[in-house]
Amino acid sequence: MNPLSILRQFFKGLTKENLPWQIGLGIAFGFALGIIPKNNLTAQIIFIAMMSTKANIPFAFVSTAFFSGLYFFTDKVTDPLGYAVLNSEKLYPFFVKIYNMPIIPWTDFNNTTVMGGIILGLIFFFPVYLAGKKIGEVYNAKMKDKISNSKIVKAMKTSWAFEWYFRD
Repeated sequence: MNPLSILRQFFKGLTKENLPWQIGLGIAFGFALGIIPKNNLTAQIIFIAMMSTKANIPFAFVSTAFFSGLYFFTDKVTDPLGYAVLNSEKLYPFFVKIYNMPIIPWTDFNNTTVMGGIILGLIFFFPVYLAGKKIGEVYNAKMKDKISNSKIVKAMKTSWAFEWYFRD
């Protein structure tokens, strides 16, 4: 897939009919993905879950980039939280048992920032979803028409060469 195709799909996702709950779900998945390190199976599982639902993908990517930019601030919360959970004496036998299972160590759950990010993501997923749903309502009411009428989107829609290149 070339960069122009990705750009076209991104704008198509922003300008098509999107329900507020789809935008909220995309923002919530972007939050969950943005607050954990990306080089593990946990991030890939969240990404697959995001792609498997009706979440708005452009909003998910934008919120992932936004929350990844805030990673240095969220790390101050996720690291101690993950450390507390991973050093819990009551959970130690459980963690040893699942660490010795196949594939599970690739989730990197034994990393304090990953474990803290998983917990923080689970705690705040629904509140971020509700806030994202409100953002979706505002976006549909005020911003969608402005983006649909922007010069770059109009150029993509009216260019015969662009349509010829990307015909289905």
